[in-house]
Order: sequence, then C-alpha cells, then structure tokens
Amino acid sequence: MYYLNQKNYPHVSYPTLTDIPELMNANSTVSSAGCGLCAASMVVTNLTGVEFPLIDCLELSLAVNANHSPGTDMDVLAPYVAERFHLDLVMTEDPEMLRQHLIRGGMAVATATGDRPEDGHIGLFSHGGHYIAVVGIDEDQEHIVVLDPSQVPGKYEEEGRVGQVVENGYYIHTTMKILAEDCRYREVEQYPEGEFKAWLKFANAESRNRYYLFGLKTECSCNG
Repeated sequence: MYYLNQKNYPHVSYPTLTDIPELMNANSTVSSAGCGLCAASMVVTNLTGVEFPLIDCLELSLAVNANHSPGTDMDVLAPYVAERFHLDLVMTEDPEMLRQHLIRGGMAVATATGDRPEDGHIGLFSHGGHYIAVVGIDEDQEHIVVLDPSQVPGKYEEEGRVGQVVENGYYIHTTMKILAEDCRYREVEQYPEGEFKAWLKFANAESRNRYYLFGLKTECSCNG
C-alpha cells in the first residue's frame, strides 16, 4: 500500500490562504498544511495503481487555487483530481454512501472535524481539521482501514483516543461509526477564532461535504 506522511516534508513549501492577503501564510509547508495533498495522492495511487506523486498534487492544488483555505479545499481540488485520472467522484456528507462505496471497491478522502468542545468530542485523527485516506472495508461492512498522513508515535494513545483504533504499521483500523463521529459537520460559528473561521466567513463557504468518494469508471460494453 502506497503511504505518505506529511511530517516528512517540512522542507516543501505549500503557501495557503493566498486569496486573503492579510491572512496569507507564505511559510506553511506540506508538513504543516499538506494532509489533503497526501490523502488525495494515496487514494489515487492505491486505487489506480498509477502513482500520483505528492509534488504533482501540490502543483495541481496551486494551479486550481485549492490552497485558499488553511490547507486544501477538497471541494475545489477533488474534481480536478478525478478529471486528471478519469475517475468517478461523489462528494457527500453521508457516511452510508461512503460505506457502500467502500464495499464496491472504491476509496475516499475523509474530512475529520477535530475537537468539538461544544459536545465534548476529542478529535481522533486531529485536534483540528484534517484529511485522511479511507482505503478499505472488512467483510463485516463496519471495520475500515485508514491511512493517516499525520500518524506519529503515541498519537492514538492520547486521552480520548485510546481504544478507538488498532495500528498495524501505517494501517489504521477503526470502524465506520467512529469515523462518522469524527467527521461530523461542525457549524462555522462553533469554530474558535482564527484563520479557518476567518476564511469560512470570507468565502461564505456552505459546503457540508465530509467524504470525497473516488472510484474507477465502469464502461458499458453493451451493444445497441
């Protein structure tokens, strides 16, 4: 399985918030802001068998202005990725659509919300927003396999995270129920003051998409 860890790329520049000069971060890197790039690269490479190098994903994000939120705006980037690799794409907030997609052999980029103090939730995959790759589901149609671009030793041993995943190398095993709770949509008003909230207000972003479902196109060979 092809795996990328954003923490290995502190030397690769990835400027963000370039459409808001007063908030632009020209010093951000893949290490600090590139989880979406890594997740998209892993999904495409593992799904198609054709490598989608990190630098190619980064250059595509810059070219289509998907780097205008603090990280990557997957609503912008995902359609271009799908077009480049001739993939089907569905963007949704419905975890049941993700489940059925994985059962059919597809893969997905998922958006974790992070900590939600308003309902006592401690972010499993990140304390802030984070993209992960969901690459498989077991026969029980509940247990799934995740590739986390920011996996580091001890991450899943923190209070509030213990017992929610099983690590096997860079394979993270968890359940659909746990993933859905970690990716639940959060209203703009509930984010703390900072870059992300400022960008959401600036862009008037209304997307509720949490899952970006990539699948191989099926071509009909029927006659007539």
